[in-house]
Amino acid sequence: MFQVADVYEEAKGISGFCDQEKLFRWITDAIQLIANKSDFDGWMGFVDLCVDGQCVTLPREVDNVLAVNIGGTPTLGRNQLFNFHLNGPGDCNEVIPYSYQDRGFFPTYKDIVDPVQLIAFVDKASDEGKELRVYGYDSNGHPVRQQVGGVWQDGYLIPTIYGLAVPDVDMPKFSRITRVRKANTDGVIRLSTLDDAGTSGIFLGVYEPDENEPWYRRIKLGKTATWVRLAYRKAAPTIKSLYDRVPLRSRMALLMAMSALKYYRETDLANATAYEVHATRMETEANDVVESPTSTPIQVIDFNNLQDKYDCDIV
Repeated sequence: MFQVADVYEEAKGISGFCDQEKLFRWITDAIQLIANKSDFDGWMGFVDLCVDGQCVTLPREVDNVLAVNIGGTPTLGRNQLFNFHLNGPGDCNEVIPYSYQDRGFFPTYKDIVDPVQLIAFVDKASDEGKELRVYGYDSNGHPVRQQVGGVWQDGYLIPTIYGLAVPDVDMPKFSRITRVRKANTDGVIRLSTLDDAGTSGIFLGVYEPDENEPWYRRIKLGKTATWVRLAYRKAAPTIKSLYDRVPLRSRMALLMAMSALKYYRETDLANATAYEVHATRMETEANDVVESPTSTPIQVIDFNNLQDKYDCDIV
């Protein structure tokens, strides 16, 4: 692994950019170009999580779930269409016990149960008045919109007041949140519901300073558990400084990917593809030489008549 500073001058020479912000975007794209080829070592992560119930919203660095152990027991993974499988459990309240189902991405940690107003807790005085816009539907099922300067806009600006978490007097009650947009901040901003007593209810999200479009993967466990262990693919990094870590093993692979992007920009697909192939080869070889000499035994899974083996009464 290496830092952006280790390839900065060479990357600048390949791209021809002197503007640092633009160059960082190109380095980010080059990293993503290679990362899409395989689950390389630098993109793999493992984490233990304490959970409460069956629905688990995962940390922001989790891009894709590769495997899950529920309480230490291996499980089978299901996608979002599994509820429609003819041999599956359908939309029953319970599914196959030692399994997990991908539920996609969500902008909050939890869903809203009943229509509520929203409030924000601002940790630093310098973040007062910064944008925190929430999109969704009100208690009547209509899209939430707000009039700003005489112009109707989608979503609603949640008041961000340092030391005071209160809603606007005319804020509608949200029944569902579909998107959150936040400005860059100096500290974290916490989004919460406001209960009928006028105090904070359920924390919906704790958004870090560099989060602009919060988006978290969520899974549903086949049984209630207190902890899970995940193997996951990390989310792609956004390069913002010379000291950011590049999750690749080969410097030359990144530089080759930068050259591929240059030729893609010039619509020279032949050279672009050639550089992309070499970038992938170099990173693959760099990962192969450090791969430990282990093997994975064959797994046997019986998919026949799942509905006969499991039913909706399983606890």
